[in-house]
Amino acid sequence: MTKSVSDFINEYNESGDYANLFEQLYVQTTANDSAPPWVKHQAHPHLTAWADKSKLSGTGKRAMVVGCGLGDDAEYLAKLGFNVTAFDVSATAITICERRFPQSDVAYVHADLFAMPQDWQQAFDFVFESRTIQALPSNISEKSIAAIASLVARDGTLLLLCHGRDPQESIAGIPWSLSRKELQAFSENHLEELEFDDVPEGNGRFFRVVYRRT
Repeated sequence: MTKSVSDFINEYNESGDYANLFEQLYVQTTANDSAPPWVKHQAHPHLTAWADKSKLSGTGKRAMVVGCGLGDDAEYLAKLGFNVTAFDVSATAITICERRFPQSDVAYVHADLFAMPQDWQQAFDFVFESRTIQALPSNISEKSIAAIASLVARDGTLLLLCHGRDPQESIAGIPWSLSRKELQAFSENHLEELEFDDVPEGNGRFFRVVYRRT
């Protein structure tokens, strides 16, 4: 029986099993010749806009894509010259990436944010995080932020994209939007905020934030 995304999310809210949620979503949508609702089959426009504005170049640098989905962001960064590693908690998503881009130089890895290889620690000059934190339970956002921050090398950059809200606003559910108060956890993990863009998007807000490890 085919389940809706809402069905999966309701099960997830009851079990807290985020790994199974995303794996089953990718399995079902692949079987239906479709994709999860967040997949656009192109690099995120906030990533490409920022990269263009910043004249981002990856020559001689390593990049990491957190929660890479179907690989479009990773492939975009590879075209900018980065040596790219990209991981996802869904093994099926990684298999799809490898099938979509059989000649890719990107290293696609099946991995859990909370059990990453030790040699990834502070190993990447550029880290891209798009909506992974807010797809995980809100009560572990500090843990998620600490794990993502740990990937950024000395003098490295993190570009974060997320749905935003004011601190006093309630959190409705997936995707759990983040406030600047919660994002302060990056500073506690030794990343300095360099840029903060609060962008209206639909009926809500979208944050684009740049950090640097000093």
